[in-house]
Amino acid sequence: MSVAMNRTAIVMLASGLSRRYGRKDKMLADLGGQPLIEHAAHMITEVDPLTRVAVCPSDRPQIGERLINRFVVAVNKKPKMGLGHSIAVGVNVALQFKPDAILVVMGDMPFVESWILEGVVARLGAGIDIVHSGGANSVRPPTVFGPACFDALAALDGDDGAKQIIGQGAHNVVGFGAPPPLLMDIDTREDLDLARQQLAIRKRYEQVEPQSLESASDMDIAPIDLGQHRSAGVSFGAQRR
Repeated sequence: MSVAMNRTAIVMLASGLSRRYGRKDKMLADLGGQPLIEHAAHMITEVDPLTRVAVCPSDRPQIGERLINRFVVAVNKKPKMGLGHSIAVGVNVALQFKPDAILVVMGDMPFVESWILEGVVARLGAGIDIVHSGGANSVRPPTVFGPACFDALAALDGDDGAKQIIGQGAHNVVGFGAPPPLLMDIDTREDLDLARQQLAIRKRYEQVEPQSLESASDMDIAPIDLGQHRSAGVSFGAQRR
């Protein structure tokens, strides 16, 4: 039996040091007219979990201020202790709501869509302890954890995040296989530039008016199997925030 989304606590991580990005906080960098963090935050509000927890840095209060009306804000006072510590901060707050699952989402992944969150959570259960969004050869967040992982998550520390839990062999781990373009994360300014290009392409295609049936019938174009293209991992998905 799979876990229900309304019994799942979502923990969004937004307190990293952005070392590879530069001196400014990447979470507040502009992407499509709004801060980077807003893309993940808005997507998370499209589902109905048990609770939403945002792990925010104590020295950059503007991040938590943006999210406080939609998330329980967990303040990370020691972001230098690494990704694992950030996860533990959020998990310890999430556990107060007594969830059946904890779903960890990265705040710097602007193209993740809500159906991916629903998909990984739906796969949890029936002997499966951890579901990540990558395929068989690539472990990628968002990642959902069952109760067997809660104590270890709450005790995490260091820069390796939850890799030690996922890779230690003590839990049954499966991948969801979301389209790779949707799992892009922003670590550098070059990544952000690429994300801006991808977002501009999306918006341009959203504005294209469909051809009329009459004019389309006059065009000598072979039909395209969209399902095949999506399975090949070239689609950005069906929804757009």
